[in-house]
Amino acid sequence: MPKSSGNGQSIILTPIQLHLIKQQLDFKYQVLCDLMYFTGCRVSECVAIRRCDIVNGVVVIRKDTTKGKISTREIPIPPELVKAIDKLPNENGYLFAGRNGEGHLTRYSVDKKLRIVCKKIGLEGFSSHGFRRSFITNLAKNNIHMKLIMKCSGHKQMSSIERYIETTEEEKLAAVSTLW
Repeated sequence: MPKSSGNGQSIILTPIQLHLIKQQLDFKYQVLCDLMYFTGCRVSECVAIRRCDIVNGVVVIRKDTTKGKISTREIPIPPELVKAIDKLPNENGYLFAGRNGEGHLTRYSVDKKLRIVCKKIGLEGFSSHGFRRSFITNLAKNNIHMKLIMKCSGHKQMSSIERYIETTEEEKLAAVSTLW
């Protein structure tokens, strides 16, 4: 069930939908969206990333910012994203400085901005957590081993990952037809 009024799961973004969202955002939010899309990090993890957490094309998600606060994750990012991050203003050490350069953006402010953009472009059923669902689903569709997806997403149980992965009727038909 697609997300509606804060209930259900977010839809999985297509590259075109990602592009449409980013077109409506200023540069800082474009980079934030790319970072969530290409790392699968939660919005609360993303806004807490510091400039020093980007090391040789890898983003470090510190364990104290993760949901379970159990372990740090390191996720490689595309060179174009590294270049975009380098262009962000260096206001206070965080990649995504908060209002007046204090602290960092809040999860709420990012969610609010995304809701406004999605309404403007007519995209229903999407929330900030959809970036994470898209990351996990896309890795699964690219036949990446589940243990590696778990390592990237920070999940400890396979059952948690399976809830994120979305399939289509076409994919089901293609899978079953391999037995014919």
